[in-house]
Amino acid sequence: MLKNILNIEGAQNLSKSEQKMLVGGGKIPPGNCKCFCYNGGNTKISSSCFSYCADGTIPGLEEGSTGNCTFPGGGA
Repeated sequence: MLKNILNIEGAQNLSKSEQKMLVGGGKIPPGNCKCFCYNGGNTKISSSCFSYCADGTIPGLEEGSTGNCTFPGGGA
């Protein structure tokens, strides 16, 4: 099947770095790992535990999260 997909007209092989740039190419957090960021003022929004918030801060860990939610390069 992979051979058939690669033979589709216009199909391209992507390098590993190009594949990582695709949306959804990051780590999948454990189901019991929930983090948040603040959007603007005091509006709390759900966020990935493995990426920075929009303002560059490390996301906060929701109370009750019991998964391995360690932020890459530091603790969350």
